[in-house]
Parts: sequence; C-alpha cells; structure tokens
Amino acid sequence: MRKVSRFVDDPKAQYGFRSVPATYEDAEKITGFRLDRRINYVITQEGEVEQESWCTLDCSGCSCGCEGGCSCGPSTGCSECGYTGKSRHYFSFPPSPPERKKP
Repeated sequence: MRKVSRFVDDPKAQYGFRSVPATYEDAEKITGFRLDRRINYVITQEGEVEQESWCTLDCSGCSCGCEGGCSCGPSTGCSECGYTGKSRHYFSFPPSPPERKKP
C-alpha cells in the first residue's frame, strides 16, 4: 500500500524529527497538481513534497580492499549489511508535474 508521510520536528526523537502519516490531498495542496497514487511521497520539514525511491548497491564494508586480486573470493557480507553483501540506499526527489510526463 502506498502512502504519504510528513516529517515533523521532535526534539525527543533520535534524529530530531519523526514521521507521521499524511494524505495525498495534503501533498497535492502543496504541489498544486494531482499526484500518482502508485508512488510514495514525503512532506519535508520545509513543507516540500518529494517522491521516495531507493536503490540496492554492493555493500561498501564487505571488501577486503584487494579489488578481486586475491583468493579471498566473493564477499559473504558483513555486519553493516546483515551478511547479504548488499546495501539499500534511500533518497527522494521532487515529483514531476503531469504536463512534463507526457511525450
């Protein structure tokens, strides 16, 4: 299920803010256009709407530093990635207005 979240200041939280539920209608009032309901969005502390995304990359902590030049073989992971050899990175970016999506 897709969702919209809002970051609000919270001095007691670990990073000084926390995420609370919001609605697509809240986000659409800010952007001024209808948002795609198949995508997750976040309303930042500055009041901007951003589209959430992620990518999966090889873990940076799993290598012995030899770049494959030794007999250590493929990495089996480390405590940083949970012994999977992969790391998920989250990021956000501004959503595209509907007129920019059309060919």
